[in-house]
Amino acid sequence: MAKLLKSLSENRKWMGPNAAILGFLEGSFVPFPMEPLFIPMMAAEHKRAWVLALWMVIGNVAGAVLMYGLGALLLEPVVEPLMSSLDMQQDFEKASASLKENAFIALFTVGITPIPFQVGAAAAGAVGVLIPVFLFAVSLSRGIRYLALAGIVMLIGRRANALLKKHERMIFVTGLLLFVGIVAYAMLK
Repeated sequence: MAKLLKSLSENRKWMGPNAAILGFLEGSFVPFPMEPLFIPMMAAEHKRAWVLALWMVIGNVAGAVLMYGLGALLLEPVVEPLMSSLDMQQDFEKASASLKENAFIALFTVGITPIPFQVGAAAAGAVGVLIPVFLFAVSLSRGIRYLALAGIVMLIGRRANALLKKHERMIFVTGLLLFVGIVAYAMLK
């Protein structure tokens, strides 16, 4: 995995698009935080952490727009069965109620916390949150989240890269176990 992350960030031509793809997946279909993948990717090329963060924001916002569209256009045939199969109907209903009260605050909060982001984006489409409000809240909150990660990586840059190289197998296994643990917890919840 460390080699995959390094290869994703090594080729300057594809580094940004690869980060955007990971951001898109987190913003659309992967209902789990992907920091165990993002942080090592940024650390592998800590000098370009800001660039990776911006590409992740772009991809993530694109994923959020997809979920917004699904919520707005395909609520009954797609979103409701999806929320039901993921056992997230209650989260979806709570998100919808919060969005009706104050769309910006609800979307901003969902964007910076580990609450399933896709639920909030789909609910925003379902309740008809104005597109400019949606885009501003999502872009701002996800920007803060990813740029904060990039800032941390930049602060500890060389040490993080040296640590990553020295303990790459252990870090990969720990990140993978963390990711699997989050998935398992969410599935059993």
